[in-house]
Order: sequence, then structure tokens, then C-alpha cells
Amino acid sequence: MGHDIKTFKEAAALLLRVWRDATSFFLSIELWLMVLVAAATVGGAWLAVLGDAWSLPAFAFAIGYPVARTVLHLKRILSWPFI
Repeated sequence: MGHDIKTFKEAAALLLRVWRDATSFFLSIELWLMVLVAAATVGGAWLAVLGDAWSLPAFAFAIGYPVARTVLHLKRILSWPFI
């Protein structure tokens, strides 16, 4: 960290620079797919509490996507982002 910010203008400039650096991460498809996995996990848990069989496909996606993504990265079909 270690930013010596003394004025509002310096803080605004730092905030703008950080936002510009992070934009590619927030717009990446992998981030939004992981958000979808989180939603499928929560939705699958809720459907399981209700006793609905649709919880099984939700859990299958929530478990299968990270496993498939890891395998594709290890086989070098996909590249590791942001490293």
C-alpha cells in the first residue's frame, strides 16, 4: 500500500488509476462464470432444501465447471488469466 495521499485530487487520481488497471479483471468472462457458479451453488442449496430435483443440475454445474476449467488449464487449452 504505502500511498502518501494528502489531497482529494491525489485520492481521485489514485482511484481512477486503480479502476483502469482493474477493469480488465471485472470485464473478464472467467469472473462472471465464477459468479454464475456461486449463484448455482446458492440456488442448488435452496432447491435442495425445498426438495426439488432441479438442485442436482445446479450442483452438477457448480462442481463441474471449476473441475473442467482446471483440467483445461492444466492441458494448456486455456491460459491462466492475470498471472
